[in-house]
Amino acid sequence: MSGAPICLRPCPCAATLTLLNGSDKGGCRMSRTFSLAGMVSAVVVAGLVTPAQALLPPKYYDQARRQAANIIVLEVAAVAEPAEPFGTCAVSGHVRKVERGKLYAPGAAVTVGVPCRKPGAQPPLGGTIYADVGALRAATYGRAYLDARGNLLLSQYQMLATAP
Repeated sequence: MSGAPICLRPCPCAATLTLLNGSDKGGCRMSRTFSLAGMVSAVVVAGLVTPAQALLPPKYYDQARRQAANIIVLEVAAVAEPAEPFGTCAVSGHVRKVERGKLYAPGAAVTVGVPCRKPGAQPPLGGTIYADVGALRAATYGRAYLDARGNLLLSQYQMLATAP
């Protein structure tokens, strides 16, 4: 029905919403009735299953990894989380392997700032990928893609269970 108005109004029982479609002398006729609980559940589930909140296309993250001046694998000794629900975790340890660059040497102490979030935190949408604090702590090793000064590029930190 092209051009027909669509109306959404509560049913008298207040437990459902009725989607009305079409016009009949200024009114709408019923097309479908939805349970409010079902609609709320669908919205909540849709919010929970969003796997990542990064909005940059994958090619930019790939480019950051390809162009990183320094790539190191570190053996994680500690993860210090921010006081806020999300922010920057200080992942510290020792350089296990230098895969690219001259800023670091194997065995050197290092601390990398990794964007992170606590369970249940809802960081803002954007290009930052926030790692789960628990997952950061569980990873024995990490691969960091760093710029010439040692700063993490576009949240590119890979948690590793074993040394490569």
